[in-house]
Amino acid sequence: MAVSTILYIILIGVIALITAIFFYFYKPERSRNLRYILSSLRFLSIFTILLLLLNPEIKQVTYTTIKPKLALAVDNSESIEYLRAKSGVKSLVNKLINDKRLNKRFEIDTYKFGGELQVLDSLDFLENTTDVANAISRLSKIYKDDSYIPILISDGNSNLGANYRYSNTSLKKTPLNFVVVGDTTQYEDLSILRTNVNKYAYLKNEFPVEITTSYQGVQQVNAILTVKHKGSVVYTEMHLYSESSNSKKFNFHLKASEIGIQNYTATITGLSNEKNTVNNTINFAVEVIDQRSKILITYSVLHPDLGTLKKSIEQNQLRSADIKNINSVKSTDINAYDLIILFEPDSQFENIYNELNKLNKNRFIIAGKATNRRFFNTIQKVVSLPLNNQTEEVQPLLNKDFSTFQLEDLDLKNYPPIQAQFGTVKISGQSDILAYQRINGVATKNPLLGVTTLAGRKEVYLFGTGIHQWRMQNFIAEANFKEFDKLIDKLVQFAASNDRKDRLLVDFERFYYGGNSIKLSARFFDQNYIFDPNAQLTIKISGSDSTYESPLAFKGTAFEATLSNLTPDTYTFSVIEKRSGLSYSGGFTIIPYNLEHQNMNADYNKMKLVAQESEGIIVTSTHLDDLIDQLLNDDRYTPVQRATERNVSVINYIILLIIIASSLSCEWFIRKYNGLI
Repeated sequence: MAVSTILYIILIGVIALITAIFFYFYKPERSRNLRYILSSLRFLSIFTILLLLLNPEIKQVTYTTIKPKLALAVDNSESIEYLRAKSGVKSLVNKLINDKRLNKRFEIDTYKFGGELQVLDSLDFLENTTDVANAISRLSKIYKDDSYIPILISDGNSNLGANYRYSNTSLKKTPLNFVVVGDTTQYEDLSILRTNVNKYAYLKNEFPVEITTSYQGVQQVNAILTVKHKGSVVYTEMHLYSESSNSKKFNFHLKASEIGIQNYTATITGLSNEKNTVNNTINFAVEVIDQRSKILITYSVLHPDLGTLKKSIEQNQLRSADIKNINSVKSTDINAYDLIILFEPDSQFENIYNELNKLNKNRFIIAGKATNRRFFNTIQKVVSLPLNNQTEEVQPLLNKDFSTFQLEDLDLKNYPPIQAQFGTVKISGQSDILAYQRINGVATKNPLLGVTTLAGRKEVYLFGTGIHQWRMQNFIAEANFKEFDKLIDKLVQFAASNDRKDRLLVDFERFYYGGNSIKLSARFFDQNYIFDPNAQLTIKISGSDSTYESPLAFKGTAFEATLSNLTPDTYTFSVIEKRSGLSYSGGFTIIPYNLEHQNMNADYNKMKLVAQESEGIIVTSTHLDDLIDQLLNDDRYTPVQRATERNVSVINYIILLIIIASSLSCEWFIRKYNGLI
């Protein structure tokens, strides 16, 4: 409090005292003691009122005890039930949550994890994947500004994501504590860890297969890997395993001799009394097709976008892309390709354009700053470019009304700007704009990316160059290129297809692996080929011994059905629109495989190593009390007291109003009682 404020308080105290004495001692009445009492009450009232009028600020200090955070993450995957540890895990969780000593010392937050980390509400042990590294990473992000103590209750068997041994090195150094559930005994075991195989293969060609196997034990074992197709052995190889040589990658090729989904079974054998034989067998599948779409990217100037387009297109194994300079492309080459991408067209493209127009062939045009705009406007009548040589930087603005094909939650708002043409672009025909131009944060209706249909011909237009930056941004944001590659794939699929328009479109995979969630999406269009969000779609699925029927839920841009309880089998399905009666039929196969049933014991050694490297604690489920005692006795985890200092005006103290009201009331009653009123 300032010195001047203290002087003012002393002054108002003197004023209040003089006033009170003058009022009761200037003309004395009644006894001296009574006058002392009344003058004291009057002094208190006047002083408090004057103090409120002065309204000085008083420094107030409050103390808060901050407990360290205890983040309890529980493995909610199927492997916990498979290891018969379900009831034990629930008991451990209840014991930790309800321990009075822990609650007094820590603030306990509870989570569960499988493929993703979630707030714990209940445990059902139905997650079909386990990502321990993701759980550790997510906890670090949640408590990025706070000190916390993670405790993971798990069997340590992670089958998704990164190796959690190294997950803590890229994060802040936090001790990782584990409560191990399941059998920690290490049994002699042969297993197939994973298979790597292309999703598609081409008829009469060979496709590569990579199978990774592992051996756990101390003896030397001759094991045989066998791959079967329709009951016949198509590959076999023997390998000698030992304690020091405990893994092997088998690389070989198989021949694609039949069209369709081909199922294969890989099995490794060699131990006579193996406890866990579930992980000795793995199923995989390949869809064999008889042709591959060929895309030609022809250019007039070299640009990084060319390589980006090729990489994105070939992410779909059903497509290949060639990059050729316009001078090396002949008119007779056009029919050898399913789609022609014209990059920065100028007068050298005249013969190609004439041939494309003659064949009424679909095309994908990318027009940027090097495009000869006068030539471009003359050679075709679909798009009119502004006749200037200026460019500007523009960002894409997604058109949410785009309905030509499904975008699947495409997000373009953080994509960097690209070089586009300055001025207004006009498109004729049945055009549908996928993205508009956003200039310096201002949305415009000037098209940046769109599709059009004219005289039975499909065309895609991109009015700018620099999309290699979009692909890089996708990787920065998501650590992969999937979103960008999927956008290019959709555009190429639209432009390369010469099929008639269907009002009911269904997107699905030909085969799925067991244990993974299955999603089918559908889009329905009215007679004007406008997306109808009010459609009534129903899906009916039939397997060898079961049927399933359900309506499709509208998810903003499409209708979806999520199928999570289907057993491995071959299924056929029909999607029907109730009002129009239109339907779509298809089929898919679920390959038997359960990631959570590959281990019969906990991965104690890895969890122990992670705990030691991070200076954490590891205990088995029977020694939970040891963990609790160590946490309570660890000086690193002590509550801290935080002092908060602030200046508070006295007018905020309600006690002063109570003092004024009380003193005035007491004075009045005393005066009334003694006949002074």
